[in-house]
Amino acid sequence: MRKSILSAAVALLAIGATAGAQAQNVIANGDFELSNVATGGFENFANISATQGWNNLQWGSYSGTSSIVDVAGDQAARVNGGDVIWSAFQVTTAGDYELSFDAVGDGYYLLYNASTNVELDRVFVQQSTETTLQSAAYSLNTGDVYRLYFGSIVLPPTFSNSLTVDNVTVAAVVPEPETYAMMLAGLGALGLMNRRRMNGKRA
Repeated sequence: MRKSILSAAVALLAIGATAGAQAQNVIANGDFELSNVATGGFENFANISATQGWNNLQWGSYSGTSSIVDVAGDQAARVNGGDVIWSAFQVTTAGDYELSFDAVGDGYYLLYNASTNVELDRVFVQQSTETTLQSAAYSLNTGDVYRLYFGSIVLPPTFSNSLTVDNVTVAAVVPEPETYAMMLAGLGALGLMNRRRMNGKRA
């Protein structure tokens, strides 16, 4: 019993040592950085497809009218007038994942499991003038192929005709170090109780 508690404690310490580290983002090029977009300029998806190819962007566009825009050296995706952009991804470990992104404008995001043909969520986003962080948690499975869509849609009362997104991240939810500390304290208490019980039997 004492060995199993010790082994569990060592395992928790090993995991907890990396708990504060940033979990890996499974979305490719979620910051939409491309070398051929000039500072202060933009390139629409159709032109990017011709010059750099989808493999460099890692995002698709249905009409090709959406753009990668650059504002003071920071690039983002602007989904224009009814268009939809998307990215496919998989996870290597099943569990809880957090989707987060910065957004301004009117539109929506949709998370879809392409392996099971199930729509996991569809959320309207309306941030007309100020970029705001959006986030939500989902339980994802290994082996399944997921697609994350962003679409523009005109919503009252702002009636913006585009949605701009940046810093798109899907990453595993990593427990805080405090969580591991509480678990270790619990294991220590179990070990103490077991030791007292064993001492009582010897007496």
